[in-house]
Amino acid sequence: MKRLIQTQIQSDSQKLETATDVKFQNIIYYYWDGKKTVKQNQQVGIDFLGAVSEMEKLDHTFEKNFIGFQNCSTGEYVQLVRLGYGSWYADVPIKDRGNWEGYLWAGYGNTKTITDMLKLFFEEVSWFDSISWKMRRCTQ
Repeated sequence: MKRLIQTQIQSDSQKLETATDVKFQNIIYYYWDGKKTVKQNQQVGIDFLGAVSEMEKLDHTFEKNFIGFQNCSTGEYVQLVRLGYGSWYADVPIKDRGNWEGYLWAGYGNTKTITDMLKLFFEEVSWFDSISWKMRRCTQ
């Protein structure tokens, strides 16, 4: 009888460990494709599967399309523009203590590369080295 109880306790402990490995993602998104708008200040939460779904809907024929993701826990951002059916432009604003002075990291990738990078972003693991970046400055 003692062995059965010990096995049950181990099983419950493993279930608890598995449950605590799930991390709450505090990620919001913003979006514009000429038809649909989600503003950053609306604070609309999203998970990775939702992000991929929204990316698929992004109309690349609308020149000013974009989708952006903000991790409210880490302060990281990544913003995407769909250039064509399978090609993307990505940028990451470079902020100094929360202030943005127009500098960003810019890069390009195909859908698989960008989706793989975004998966790492959502998992809150090292994602920045997924594509090549160049520093740029936006002028207003």
